Amino acid sequence: MAAALLVGMFDNEDEHINRNIMAERLLRPHNDVLNFPDHILISFYRLPRHLILNLVEELRPALERPTRRHGALPVLVQVTNALRFFAKGDFQTEVASLSSVSQPCISRNLMEVTKAICNLVPNYIQFPRGEELLRIKEEFLRQSGMPGVIGLIDGSLFPIKAPSGPSEPAYVCRKGYHAINIQAIGDQNMVIRHLLAKWPGSIHDSFIFNTSDINAYLSEGRASGWLLGDSGYPLKPYLMTPVMNEQTEAERRYNVAHKRCRSRQERLYGIWKGRWRCHDKSGGYLQYSPERVVMFVKATAVLHNICRMANLPDPENIPAMVEDEEEGHDGIHDGAQTGRTARNNLIARYFTR
Repeated sequence: MAAALLVGMFDNEDEHINRNIMAERLLRPHNDVLNFPDHILISFYRLPRHLILNLVEELRPALERPTRRHGALPVLVQVTNALRFFAKGDFQTEVASLSSVSQPCISRNLMEVTKAICNLVPNYIQFPRGEELLRIKEEFLRQSGMPGVIGLIDGSLFPIKAPSGPSEPAYVCRKGYHAINIQAIGDQNMVIRHLLAKWPGSIHDSFIFNTSDINAYLSEGRASGWLLGDSGYPLKPYLMTPVMNEQTEAERRYNVAHKRCRSRQERLYGIWKGRWRCHDKSGGYLQYSPERVVMFVKATAVLHNICRMANLPDPENIPAMVEDEEEGHDGIHDGAQTGRTARNNLIARYFTR
C-alpha cells in the first residue's frame, strides 16, 4: 500500500525513472536520503546534495536538539521534509507519508524550519551597494541597452485560502481570489535583492512601494541610478516607468528597452513559483493563515536565491507570470514632475539618434 502511494507521487515528474525501483528506495531509512543521485534529489527537494548539506549546517544551530527524546528528528530529516513541502505544495499528510513521520510532527517541524530559514534573510537578500551596484548597472546596460538600472521592481500575487475574520475582503485581489501581494526587487541574474511580504492582495503596488523602506532609502539619494517598474508604479527620479501614449521614436525605443529589461523580473517570479510550487495555484492554495504564508514566502525567497547563486538550471514548465498591469500613475502623484524630467533626460541622452 505504501509503495503504491509513493509510486503515485511520480506522476508527471521524472517519468523516465523506473517507478518501482524508486518506490523501493524511498522506503529506506531517513538517513539514506542523500544516497540518491542529484537529479532525483532535485526532483524531490529542488536542491542537489551539496546544497542540502550546506543548508542543513546553516540551520543546525536553530534546529538540532540535545537529545532524540520526545521524537526529535535529525536536522537532515526536518530540512528535507520542509523542502518537499515547499517544492510540491503537498498537504502535510502527503509529506508525512513520504517520510514515515506523523502529520503533527511534520506540522511542528515545518514551522521550525521555516522560521530558521527566515532568519537567513539578511544573509541572502541584500540590496547592492558600492562596486556591486556599478557591476549591476553595467550588466543591465549590456543585456538590454538600458543605462543606470539598479534593479527591477514588480508585485506578484501569491494565492492563499480565504482567511477568517473581518480582514478577509482585503485579501481578495483584482483577479478575484485571495492572495498576498508580494513586492520584490531583482537584479540582472534574477536574484532577489529586496523583499516586502506582508500586504493583502487588494493593496496597490504603488501604495506598497510608497510606504516601503526602499522608497525612503532611494529618495535620500543613497543609490545612484533607478529601478524599473511597470505603469502601476509612480514615476520618480529613482523609479523609471514606461512612457504612456508614446509620441516619438525615441520614446518608443525607450519603451522597448524598458520592456526587454523588465521581462527578467516576470521570469524571476516564474522561476520562484515554478521551483517552489507551494506558491503556484497548480500546487493548490496554501491552507494556512496569511501570517504563516508570509513566512513561507520569505523562506522560499531565500531558497530561490540559494539556487540562483549556485547557477542551478531553471525548472521546467515555468508558469507564465505576465500579469495585467495596474492602473498607471504617470504624472498624477507627488514628485511626478521631477520623475518626468529625469525620464525625459534619460530618453534624450540615450534613445535619441
